[in-house]
Amino acid sequence: MFTLMISCEDDDETVIDDSKLVFMQGEINGAKFENGTKDVLTNVDINLIFSHQMETPAVQEALSITGGNGAADFDVAFANSNSALQISSNKQLDYETAYTISLPAGVYGSNGEELKQDFSIAFTTEAFTPPQVSLSADAIEIDENGGVATITASLDKPADQDVTIEFSTGGMATVDTDYILDPLSVVIPVGSLEATATVTSRLDSESEVNEEIVIGIASVTNAEESGTQQVSILIIDTPAPLMLKGVMAMTWDGSGTNDGKAIHLVANEDIADLSVYGLGIANNGGGTDGRELDLPVLSVSAGDQILVAREPALLEAYFGACFAEFDHVIPVSTAVTQNGDDAIELFSGTDVIETYGDADVSGAGQDWEYTGSWAYKLDGEWMTGGVGCTVGSMTDAASSCQYPLCGPAVTLQGVLALTWETSGTNGGKAWHLKVMKDVEDLSIYGIGVANNGGGTDGQEFTLPAGPAKEGDNILIAREPGTISAYFGNCINSFDFVIDSQDAANQNGDDAIELFENGVVIETYGDANVDGTGEPWEYSGSWAYKVGGAWTTGGLDCGVGSTSTQSSACPYPECQ
Repeated sequence: MFTLMISCEDDDETVIDDSKLVFMQGEINGAKFENGTKDVLTNVDINLIFSHQMETPAVQEALSITGGNGAADFDVAFANSNSALQISSNKQLDYETAYTISLPAGVYGSNGEELKQDFSIAFTTEAFTPPQVSLSADAIEIDENGGVATITASLDKPADQDVTIEFSTGGMATVDTDYILDPLSVVIPVGSLEATATVTSRLDSESEVNEEIVIGIASVTNAEESGTQQVSILIIDTPAPLMLKGVMAMTWDGSGTNDGKAIHLVANEDIADLSVYGLGIANNGGGTDGRELDLPVLSVSAGDQILVAREPALLEAYFGACFAEFDHVIPVSTAVTQNGDDAIELFSGTDVIETYGDADVSGAGQDWEYTGSWAYKLDGEWMTGGVGCTVGSMTDAASSCQYPLCGPAVTLQGVLALTWETSGTNGGKAWHLKVMKDVEDLSIYGIGVANNGGGTDGQEFTLPAGPAKEGDNILIAREPGTISAYFGNCINSFDFVIDSQDAANQNGDDAIELFENGVVIETYGDANVDGTGEPWEYSGSWAYKVGGAWTTGGLDCGVGSTSTQSSACPYPECQ
């Protein structure tokens, strides 16, 4: 649109001959318009201000706009008692083209004022650059089974032709299984700046962790993708009313073949009749055998722990007092047959709603194998005790891999005495705790450092009061800011980052003790032995617990690095 405005306002710096019509100033798209202005958008709004009101028929007849292949195609209209001239082009101007607005000398003023000299002012339109496409979403999280998010594809300017955007999909979530994307491509019509698609989550057949949807751009027609465009949406998993919590194929001193075989379930909500559910054992990777065990008619409450066991009495003897943690114990004579390399399937009716392992793969040598051990789901993530970890024990409490339900609510996960390029003496000193069960008050826990093998110094640090939930990671650091910078984005893996108030003073040869109500419940290293040269030494490094067994990064493995990710020994939580 071109707009020619006629004004009788005075300019303080211009002396006006009242008999002359004088051009005062111009604007183009809101900016100052001078003769020869360049890089003008092909849709323009031009204001030209003169000294006096003009006769509109005379202006309309004499005014011309030329450029490109000749006269530009435009319409003329008048407004505001003929004091404003509006000129609208009938089509978009050509790219990278010079245009000239001309008004020849003549009498145009309403009171006979004369334009003494020919008036012209020129501009050049911008070179063609394709419109840029960007993506956005109106939600970053949606619930499973019916959650909705809107994806918007936007242009930074109108396009000359319809723009088609084909979407790409990625992330853990699978299109058509975990969610529907409708449509898979969108068209932004000429004259519009955006189009939308809808993501709708589905209830799949598996109880899983939260899954990420990543929507990107596979291709664009008649425009360009602005850099790399992606939006991420997290599907928040809705737990089934009943879920797998643990599977066991334990052996211990004196145990028979089947004594340690059991399946641990948890009710996520009240269930009036447990017999809706059943179990199946997919032996040796041979695929599903279907529902092999029907659970009994039984009413259970939300939070109830349920143990389906081959030999309940023998398991009770092995678990000791912990056996009371199970609200319901269901004995079975034959159906629980897993050997530690077999997948476990949980059924609702005839549908599999959760699987531990892979029904089509033998677990032998797989990371989910639990032969002579157990697997346990902690805050949605499965962990194992380590193959054969119960062998040689007499009780769960005496084993090297206590079943998590039976162990303390808070455990040591890692100890750190890292040094790196800018760490200083204390920047890498920290303790890493893992919450195994919901805790109402963390202040019943504390830590002590047994320096140089001199024996326990007792509890030297007490955690702050407050709750924590199953799966939480707690980092207690001598210099939280320093280690946060070294860990980078990985620091977000920790639900709590706490200042140790100088209590974390270990040098890598010192044992670390975890206390509960003033009593030592776990120790890394040996409080009575200087760790120098010992297998558990972690000087300039870290120690980390995997499947009940401790591993170290190697002495001084962080020296010379600037981040844990670039070091020779990235901290395992950051991998």
